[in-house]
Amino acid sequence: MRLRTTGTRLSRRALGALAGAAAIAGPFNIARAQARTLRFATIWPATGSWADGVTDFAAAVKNRSGGALDVRVFPASQLGNERELEEGLQLGNLDFTFGGPGVLTNFDPRIGIFDMPFMFRDYAQANKVMDGEIGRGIWDSMRTTAGIRVMSSGAQGFRYVLTRTKAIRSLDDIKGQKIRTPEAETFLRTFRLLGANPVGVPFGETYLAVQNGVVDGMEGVPDVMINLKFFEVGKFVARTGHIMATLQMLASEKTYQSLSPDHRKIVDEEAARTWTKQRQDAEIGNAKAEQDLVAKGLTFTDVDKPAFQAAVRPLWDEWGKKTGMEKTIEAIQKL
Repeated sequence: MRLRTTGTRLSRRALGALAGAAAIAGPFNIARAQARTLRFATIWPATGSWADGVTDFAAAVKNRSGGALDVRVFPASQLGNERELEEGLQLGNLDFTFGGPGVLTNFDPRIGIFDMPFMFRDYAQANKVMDGEIGRGIWDSMRTTAGIRVMSSGAQGFRYVLTRTKAIRSLDDIKGQKIRTPEAETFLRTFRLLGANPVGVPFGETYLAVQNGVVDGMEGVPDVMINLKFFEVGKFVARTGHIMATLQMLASEKTYQSLSPDHRKIVDEEAARTWTKQRQDAEIGNAKAEQDLVAKGLTFTDVDKPAFQAAVRPLWDEWGKKTGMEKTIEAIQKL
C-alpha cells in the first residue's frame, strides 16, 4: 500500500535553506544544551572586595569554559543565612558559597581551630597554617565528613568589637555587654570568658539588632563594618583582635564530582587565583576601612590585650581536649 502525503511540497531550494540553517544553528544549540548553571550564594553585600572576588571568579569560569559553566551570583543572603547555604552544599541544592569556621564547626568541629581566640599573631601565620599540612588535613575532614569541599581559604582580618554607647578598653568595660556573635560555640564561649553576654544572631539581622538596641554591639573585621554601614549604628570600635577571621570558599562535593575533569581544573585554578588576590587585598582593605570608619565619626580604642588573652586561654585547653587537637594548637604556636 502506498502512503499518501499531505501538505505543501517543499522545493529543493527551500530544503537547502533549512539544511543550511540547521547546520549553522546546530553547534549553537548543542553548546546551549550543554551549558550548566551553577549557583554561588553569599551572605555578603553585592559590593566590596569579597563581592568583587566572587564576580571575578564567576566571569573567569564562564569565559574559560566557553560558556559551558554559567556561575550565577546571589549576594546579601538572598538564598538563606550562612548555615542554610552550607546545608545547601551538603544536599547539592547549592554549588558555591563563602563560609567561616564559626558556622562550619557545626559540620566538622576540627575547623574551629581557626576561630580560637588569639591563636594567630598576623595574616602571614594564619595563611601559612591554612596552606600547610594542618589546613589540608582539616579540609580533607570537611570533605569526607560533611560533603563540603574547601576550594580556597584565607585570612580576612582581625576581628574588633563595635559598640553603641560604651567604649571598651578593659575587661571591666566589656563585662555584661550584649555582643552579637556568630551562632557558634567558640565565639559564645570566648565572649563569656571575657565577661560579656554574647548573643547569637544571624548575620543578616545584625544591623537591625544593633540599631534597635537588641544587642549593645557586634564584632567583626573593619572591612565588613564599613561595607555594611555599621558606622550608622555604632560609636566605638575596640581593637581587641580577639580572633583572626578566616573565610573559606566552599563547593558542594556533589557538584564538584559531577563536573568533568577539565571543568574541575578550571574551577580549581580560578578559585586559587581569585583567592590569592583577595588575600593580598585583605590587610590593605582593613587598614583603609579603619581610616574610613574614623572619618565617619567612630572612635577607636586599644584594649588591655594581655588581660584579654589570659581570660580566654582556658578555651584552648577545653577545645583541644574535646577535639583531640592539643598538639595542633602547640604546632601553630611554634610557627
